[in-house]
Amino acid sequence: MKLTPHVHTVFAAFFRQMRCHRLYTAINVMGLALGLAACLTFGLIARYEFTFDQWLHGARGIYRLDAVNVQDGRASEIADAPFRVYDALKAAFPEITHATRIRPDNISIITADDVRSSNALYVDPDFFETLPYPLVRGDAASALSAPNSIVLSEERARTYFHTINVIGQKLTVDHDGRKAELIVTGVLSHVPGNVTLQPDMLIPIDSAMLASPAFLQWGIEGGYVFCRLHAPSDAKRLQGAMVRFSLDHVPPQVRDAGELRDWRLRPLPSLHFLDGTLGISSASRNSVIMLGLIGLLALLSAIINTINLSTARGLLRAREVAMRKTLGATRGDLIIQFMGEAILLAACAAIPALALIEIAIPTINALGGWDVVIPYDLLIPALLVLVILVGMVAGTYPAFWLSAYQPARVLAASRMATMGRLGAVVRLGLVVIQFGFAIGLSVSSVVILRQSVFVRDMDRGFDRNGLLFIPFIDNIGTPTAQLALMDAFRNVPGVTTVSSFYTMPGDFGFSAADYFSPLNAPDQRPRLEWQDVGRDYFRLFGLHLIAGRLFDDAHGEDDQQKGKGIHSVVIDASSARALGYTTPQAALGQTIRKHTDRAPWHVIGVVNDVRLNSARSAPLPSIYFYSSMPYRFSSAGVRFENRPERDVEANLRTIWQSRAPDLAFSALLASDLLSHDYRGDERRGELLAIGAGVAIFIALMGMYALASFTVARRMLEVGIRKTLGATTARVLGLLLGQFLKPVLGAGLIGCTLAWVVMRNWLSGFDARIPLSPLYFAAVFAAALLVAALTVLFQTLNVARAEPARALRAE
Repeated sequence: MKLTPHVHTVFAAFFRQMRCHRLYTAINVMGLALGLAACLTFGLIARYEFTFDQWLHGARGIYRLDAVNVQDGRASEIADAPFRVYDALKAAFPEITHATRIRPDNISIITADDVRSSNALYVDPDFFETLPYPLVRGDAASALSAPNSIVLSEERARTYFHTINVIGQKLTVDHDGRKAELIVTGVLSHVPGNVTLQPDMLIPIDSAMLASPAFLQWGIEGGYVFCRLHAPSDAKRLQGAMVRFSLDHVPPQVRDAGELRDWRLRPLPSLHFLDGTLGISSASRNSVIMLGLIGLLALLSAIINTINLSTARGLLRAREVAMRKTLGATRGDLIIQFMGEAILLAACAAIPALALIEIAIPTINALGGWDVVIPYDLLIPALLVLVILVGMVAGTYPAFWLSAYQPARVLAASRMATMGRLGAVVRLGLVVIQFGFAIGLSVSSVVILRQSVFVRDMDRGFDRNGLLFIPFIDNIGTPTAQLALMDAFRNVPGVTTVSSFYTMPGDFGFSAADYFSPLNAPDQRPRLEWQDVGRDYFRLFGLHLIAGRLFDDAHGEDDQQKGKGIHSVVIDASSARALGYTTPQAALGQTIRKHTDRAPWHVIGVVNDVRLNSARSAPLPSIYFYSSMPYRFSSAGVRFENRPERDVEANLRTIWQSRAPDLAFSALLASDLLSHDYRGDERRGELLAIGAGVAIFIALMGMYALASFTVARRMLEVGIRKTLGATTARVLGLLLGQFLKPVLGAGLIGCTLAWVVMRNWLSGFDARIPLSPLYFAAVFAAALLVAALTVLFQTLNVARAEPARALRAE
């Protein structure tokens, strides 16, 4: 069998169908282009997410050491580790070839005309041997060997020096009030966006850091610890020895507090999604898999359109098939022809699909916070493979069905051939799958967006409006200097309240927790989050007093920095319950102890609960100590009213620069900090909505084309019905019912699947919306309405046609 005649026949038949049936060809091409574009776009996102850190040489041999604490009998993994483990780890395990501590911190960059804030990673000299980030300038072996060296990213080098040829240049930095002049010894090459650590600058850990508690105490997590092993197979042996390592090195009092009971060696390529489960990032493996499935299902929806339209139009080609068979064509010849036509149709959709991908990627990047780059060397071959696969899948059923016609029966029949009962059932099932996917996806996007709105607007126990924070004011100097700074802030027009504290909303700032117990019930030991707060803290956040009183400078025992003996403490309502008190009033006057220092505290007041953390996790009950002088890691909060935020921030910046000219000023709005809690879900909901829109549009295009063909075939039936007395409304209802029946079945299937998926997704939130039936009913009703409007014009024209015209047309 020669190929050339088949090729000629395929192209001739394809272009003939294009010329004679322009509408159906356009709908098919548009649907396949949207399907291909959605599949490849979401596929690029999935590839981006699943290849985090894999570009780094030897990534599978690099591990992060995570600490495992035990709270209330439950193991809790944290990505941070105490830096005290660093030397002990290298000494205990010769399988570790290189290791580095990594301490993320914020520093001030001092230039001739400005002071800027920047993120920096303080690391050990072994950093590049452990994590081999490429350098575009400098030598990785010696770049971090000198204590006064600094390695910049390309972006930072251009920002500060307007060039990347900066080796030997000097940069003045201020960290925790310590000014230093550092020499640039290297410039990092631009790295892909899908990397766990993307440093702006690398600085060697200095002697002052090595003497700090974070580097000396086992109970303080200082940052990350990464190590490189001889071989990935060594990780299993090391993991098995970690409990013994903890017993040998961690002090008993730290282990008794539930800390550092075990360790986890986590390979670098697994950290992206792992950090999402640990609450460090918003990465979600399930969300990425869902996006990939959306792309595949959108393509499947387009294929279903092509199959349905090919079989529907194929009914008109029955006589063509019969004539070709009569003239000697075999069934194989016809299968090749119809499969070839389907592949050519998919090929016609490839070019507009590429254009849609080019348009979609920047928008998708902006929505999801990605940095996806279109790899044409991978995309073009993938598109060609998809074109062939899609053409074969979309053409198989029509090709085998059409080629099976018997010439004698078709040519002897006075009417158009039909698909039979089985063919009608298959087409109905495909439409149900198509609309079921679109409806289920639409419901899911509505629920996710509603949950993100709920988290955004939920009552967190404090007023977020007119509230901003200046983190870590302890960098400015002594406690006296910090008090003077806050007094100056109070004089800014519009400012009503200023106070100091540890923990900011959105899990920002410093936080601490410990076990507390009532003096008369030492076995009751709930874990409570505690922080030192300054004057007017409760007024700053707008907390409500439920029982007792708040801190007052007139009561000397309130201030833990004054006098000795039992000091005062304020707890929230959840802490009162956790400590075993039946009512807030019952907690007043009680004495409680803190586990680590056994100091007694006298409860003087109970305030309402606040949620500073994510809506996904249950907030720890809070307990407050009063300090008239700010402690280390203190931040300042400023409440203002009747003035624009930018004007208040400008005044605060001026005050800061007058008192700390070498320190960069940073102000964070409460609303911005809390946006991290819902922004990721909001973006996912928007992406799902885009996918749902594409799926619905493809399904509606297919329904429109099928409707136009079906109503044309039923002209004779309509004419007879109207001749026998059927009204226009009755005929219209009959035709609409035929098209809307599969949508009804699809709605039931789609809503059921969406309910299962969304119920599971919402269970991951401590604060969540109820899964209301209204979401499902609204989407279902909208799908029915849009489907009805899509076919209404065509069915209305047929239903209103005069019987004589309908019969004459037939």
